[in-house]
Amino acid sequence: MAINLQKGQRETLNAPKFTIGLGWDTNTSSTGASFDLDASVFIMNENRKLVADEFFVFYNNLKSPDEAVEHTGDNLTG
Repeated sequence: MAINLQKGQRETLNAPKFTIGLGWDTNTSSTGASFDLDASVFIMNENRKLVADEFFVFYNNLKSPDEAVEHTGDNLTG
Protein backbone atom coordinates (compact mmCIF):
# COMPACT_ATOMS: atom_id res chain seq x y z
CA MET A 1 0.00 0.00 0.00
CA ALA A 2 1.30 3.49 -0.84
CA ILE A 3 0.24 6.88 0.50
CA ASN A 4 1.20 10.03 -1.37
CA LEU A 5 1.20 13.06 0.93
CA GLN A 6 1.07 16.70 -0.05
CA LYS A 7 2.80 19.53 1.82
CA GLY A 8 1.22 19.95 5.26
CA GLN A 9 -0.88 16.77 5.03
CA ARG A 10 -0.94 14.45 8.05
CA GLU A 11 -1.54 10.74 8.21
CA THR A 12 -1.96 8.35 11.14
CA LEU A 13 -0.20 5.03 10.60
CA ASN A 14 -1.23 1.95 12.53
CA ALA A 15 1.13 -0.63 11.10
CA PRO A 16 3.73 -2.68 12.98
CA LYS A 17 6.40 -1.89 10.37
CA PHE A 18 6.60 0.44 7.40
CA THR A 19 9.08 2.43 5.34
CA ILE A 20 8.81 6.10 4.44
CA GLY A 21 10.79 7.57 1.58
CA LEU A 22 11.16 11.06 0.16
CA GLY A 23 12.06 11.77 -3.42
CA TRP A 24 12.47 14.88 -5.50
CA ASP A 25 13.89 16.10 -8.77
CA THR A 26 16.91 18.36 -9.06
CA ASN A 27 15.98 22.02 -8.74
CA THR A 28 15.49 23.58 -12.18
CA SER A 29 14.07 26.93 -11.06
CA SER A 30 15.44 30.20 -12.40
CA THR A 31 17.08 30.95 -9.04
CA GLY A 32 19.23 27.82 -9.17
CA ALA A 33 19.13 27.59 -5.37
CA SER A 34 19.49 24.08 -3.99
CA PHE A 35 17.09 22.66 -1.43
CA ASP A 36 16.75 19.71 0.89
CA LEU A 37 13.79 17.72 2.23
CA ASP A 38 13.73 16.42 5.78
CA ALA A 39 11.49 13.74 7.27
CA SER A 40 10.52 13.78 10.94
CA VAL A 41 8.43 11.44 13.09
CA PHE A 42 6.55 12.44 16.23
CA ILE A 43 5.63 9.44 18.39
CA MET A 44 2.53 10.39 20.32
CA ASN A 45 0.57 8.88 23.17
CA GLU A 46 -3.18 8.22 23.27
CA ASN A 47 -3.76 11.91 24.12
CA ARG A 48 -1.96 12.94 20.90
CA LYS A 49 0.91 14.43 22.87
CA LEU A 50 4.60 13.77 22.23
CA VAL A 51 5.67 10.96 24.58
CA ALA A 52 8.99 12.73 25.38
CA ASP A 53 11.54 14.80 23.47
CA GLU A 54 13.51 11.63 22.69
CA PHE A 55 10.49 10.34 20.72
CA PHE A 56 10.90 13.09 18.11
CA VAL A 57 12.95 11.30 15.43
CA PHE A 58 14.73 13.39 12.76
CA TYR A 59 18.18 13.85 11.15
CA ASN A 60 19.78 14.79 14.50
CA ASN A 61 18.07 12.04 16.56
CA LEU A 62 18.05 8.92 14.38
CA LYS A 63 16.35 6.41 16.74
CA SER A 64 13.53 6.46 19.23
CA PRO A 65 14.51 5.15 22.70
CA ASP A 66 12.53 1.95 22.15
CA GLU A 67 14.02 1.60 18.62
CA ALA A 68 10.52 1.40 17.15
CA VAL A 69 11.47 4.16 14.68
CA GLU A 70 14.81 4.52 12.92
CA HIS A 71 15.76 7.39 10.60
CA THR A 72 18.27 6.19 7.98
CA GLY A 73 19.98 9.57 7.62
CA ASP A 74 20.11 12.40 5.14
CA ASN A 75 20.42 12.12 1.36
CA LEU A 76 21.18 15.55 -0.13
CA THR A 77 20.80 14.52 -3.78
CA GLY A 78 17.20 13.30 -3.86
